[in-house]
Amino acid sequence: MSEILSIKNLTKAYTSQKNSVQVLRNVDLSVSQNEFLSILGPSGCGKSTLLRCIAGFEPYEGKIICNGKLADKPSTDRILVFQDYNQLFPWKTIEKNIWYPLKLKGIKNKKELQEISDIYLKKVGLTGKGKLYPHELSGGMKQRAAIAKALALKPDIILMDEPFAALDAITRNALQKELSAIWADNGITVIFVTHNIQEAIVLGTRIILMGRNGEIVIDKKNELPKPIKPSSKDYGIMWDMFSNALEKESKI
Repeated sequence: MSEILSIKNLTKAYTSQKNSVQVLRNVDLSVSQNEFLSILGPSGCGKSTLLRCIAGFEPYEGKIICNGKLADKPSTDRILVFQDYNQLFPWKTIEKNIWYPLKLKGIKNKKELQEISDIYLKKVGLTGKGKLYPHELSGGMKQRAAIAKALALKPDIILMDEPFAALDAITRNALQKELSAIWADNGITVIFVTHNIQEAIVLGTRIILMGRNGEIVIDKKNELPKPIKPSSKDYGIMWDMFSNALEKESKI
């Protein structure tokens, strides 16, 4: 697989008048096309900051190159899906939420916009829900709508910051399966931040663990055959490795 993202010597600090807090330290990371990269780490280790730097929302030191271009500002080739559905405008219907960024890209024909929104709502299991407003949807449906909105832009990379953390266990498990199917069917690259070790293993083709000091301490290919379940062979070995490492980093 060809490289789609290259991060070299990425360093990020938040500075105020009183002090400076370094969040990321000399991060080097290469991501291949169609990879599903799960990112684990203790709270405050810089996982979300890393996504925001890749998305172009944060200034940083170092280099982030996406498809040969410097990623120093937001672009539709890198779409960030948040945990709290902030990307959905409450005053717009679900389909018009999807239309809005497409119009900014220059698509004006209403028939074409309708066709695009229908296609991607179907992909996430929301056929017939386009006329509804966000407040009329459950949390799981809102997150599906946010994913449909991201997919409709045909990004090179979808960045997901704990997108299922606020959902109940049943909905979360269902969306994990749906996301795996969407990833497999659409040939996209996903970078997925989570605190949940099981989620990281079930979804990721590769898993990294970030340490307390904002560095990558484990980078491992996930070669367990999909679909992955806790009963899968060698699942326990993978879980124990990341659980022990995460516990160690959390105590530092």
